[in-house]
Amino acid sequence: MALRIKSPEVEKLVDELTAMTGESKTEAIRRALIERRERLSLQHVRHERGRDFLRYLEEEVWPKTPPDELGRCLSREEEDELLGYGDDLA
Repeated sequence: MALRIKSPEVEKLVDELTAMTGESKTEAIRRALIERRERLSLQHVRHERGRDFLRYLEEEVWPKTPPDELGRCLSREEEDELLGYGDDLA
């Protein structure tokens, strides 16, 4: 299948890319498309991972958390203690 580029901007971008890489126009476009496909695939994986983590929190963690603790912000001292910060630590 032949591909015709009708955009002067795209032509200019391809020319700049081929000048930088020494690749043919076809190779430069092929690599650019592969790289974009890979970036988009990673976004999809990250989105699924985030959804899985949220499901874990909703089904496993939050139901076991005492109601008076849900939504409560930690104090600075509590954060420091959890992270192992403080004057009493050597």
